[in-house]
Amino acid sequence: MQLGSGSEADVYLYRQHVPNRKVAIKISKQKLDSQVANRFRSEADFMGQISAHPYILSIYGSGITATGHGYTVFEYAPGGNFKAFLEHDRLTADQMLTIGIDLASALFTAHRKGIIHRDIKPSNILINAQHMPMLADFGIAGTIYGGPGVGFTVAWAPPEVLANGGGGNEASDIYSLGATLFAMVTGQSPYEYAFADELGDSRGKERAERLQSIILAKPLPAFRRPDIPAPVERVLHRAMSPAPEDRYYSALEFARDMQRAQLEMYGHTACTTIKGEMDIPADVATNARLATTTTPATVESSRRSLPWTKPPVIALAALAAIVAVVSGFVFLIAPNMDTTSGDLTMQILGSGLDNKTSEQRNGDAPDSAVVSDSVPQVHGLSGAYNAAGTKATFSWTNPDPRDGDAYAWSLVGGTGERASSRSALTSSTSIDIDPSGAAQTCIKVSLIRADRRMSDTPAMACAIRP
Repeated sequence: MQLGSGSEADVYLYRQHVPNRKVAIKISKQKLDSQVANRFRSEADFMGQISAHPYILSIYGSGITATGHGYTVFEYAPGGNFKAFLEHDRLTADQMLTIGIDLASALFTAHRKGIIHRDIKPSNILINAQHMPMLADFGIAGTIYGGPGVGFTVAWAPPEVLANGGGGNEASDIYSLGATLFAMVTGQSPYEYAFADELGDSRGKERAERLQSIILAKPLPAFRRPDIPAPVERVLHRAMSPAPEDRYYSALEFARDMQRAQLEMYGHTACTTIKGEMDIPADVATNARLATTTTPATVESSRRSLPWTKPPVIALAALAAIVAVVSGFVFLIAPNMDTTSGDLTMQILGSGLDNKTSEQRNGDAPDSAVVSDSVPQVHGLSGAYNAAGTKATFSWTNPDPRDGDAYAWSLVGGTGERASSRSALTSSTSIDIDPSGAAQTCIKVSLIRADRRMSDTPAMACAIRP
């Protein structure tokens, strides 16, 4: 059954036999050339690093079909998405803050890995079988099916993205999350909510152009709602500040301020879910208790006691089952896939699956900051300990320097129990690491362009303790 179709890929619903569950399989419409196929594999692997987060849609597997099409196997989200939810319901401000803390936790986890979403909006927030909000359809995935880039949606994009025709960074993601949370209590994006009269009954491209002009010219709208407390409005307004430098420095800082507002107004606060970070900030921990607010399907608050990682999805036997299901898909199903839509109305991967191209989504243009040339691997990565063995220094060179280049580095296997949390972005071509006591320290480094494209494959090197 086809669940949806986008400009670059189609999504189908399948049942996996062992374990018995439904999965969503996204397959590219075009064949991938060798260069794009390599990027597909590396970026899908990179995204797999964040899908263990409980509020990010899980990736079960990916590969290239016998006919050269890329495919990815995703968790199936039977609850639909928040766009559909907002057509008939709303969240209270308290419930919105709980969802916001969940999603900010997911977003910070992605940002810490160097992944920018670029198109956060209600249709990209799915609801899984446990009624948990799931951030889906990351911008970095927009290029792995062979397309020229990803689109943005006018109603949820910040002024600097609209003015520059695309791109985006951590600050633009924070704006879009703030706008999405605004809609969860009003039912509309901020400027559609406040300037409905000026938009009138315009549709499609005309409406998108009018809305873009309003966003670039008008002040940030207020809620005009007595049931929205001032501290809650203050938090969202800071997240949506027209100037990027006035927004929260990080999605974690945004989550912390939502926690403070929730505690102040409702006497409790939800926990963040970020590995290596406190669940509740020290300044509110004394009086805070776990959130009792609910998601749209009335999830019990006991879900907040779960660990931040999802249960292991693929044990040895399950791995064999996934291989069997995907193999059958690749060799038997994909070449003869049904192209007609089924009767299932829910979307599975948000913006790219609404039977419109990225250019057609509310009249939005594609992200012109994304281009198709490959990002090279850094050269000459090497590392060495100092004489005392107390510090490891790694350095590398950029074979094709460009304005805005940065580098994502992270520790890799055998470097201590904190390796997964020791990763960062840097603009320098060298870093110093305090080793954990292991016999060697190994890192991998990827070059990241200003538009967030990354090296096809990271470079890797180890420093051996003297």
